[in-house]
Amino acid sequence: MADHTTYDRTAEETPPAADVYIGAREAPGTESDVVAALAALGFTVRVKVWPVRRAVAELHWLLLVALPLHSFLGGLGSRLSDDLYRKLKETVRRGPEPASAAEEPRLIVLQDTDTGVRLLLGPESDAAALAGLRDLDLTRFRHTTLRYDPDAARWAPVPGADEDHTDA
Repeated sequence: MADHTTYDRTAEETPPAADVYIGAREAPGTESDVVAALAALGFTVRVKVWPVRRAVAELHWLLLVALPLHSFLGGLGSRLSDDLYRKLKETVRRGPEPASAAEEPRLIVLQDTDTGVRLLLGPESDAAALAGLRDLDLTRFRHTTLRYDPDAARWAPVPGADEDHTDA
């Protein structure tokens, strides 16, 4: 008797995608550690160069990584996700120094492809920030920019960055 087993190809998971945007004026290879860490987590990674359309001083991010953040946040605590977070922090530290004391350090932006939520990773993004990410409920926010506040020990909306957000 023939086996009539069928396979549902839609049930097979496709790897999550991540787009890494790098400014056209950034040093070649700035993104390589982040791309490798995302690939190790199973993401299909596309690197795109952000064209120079404004003055360098107006572009306050070093890399923008657009990905389904629930995949990243859900894996925090695993060796690979923690490795990605460490590589993101190292990339921030290696980034160019601010031209003046008044200039903000360059950041890495993680943007959720589902909610539009943006997480700003800067020099203050330490172990406590990582622990706070593990408990962060993205469903409470929509099109909101969050940055870790070490004084309050939580991820909080950036004042004036967005119009549509709820309290963290």
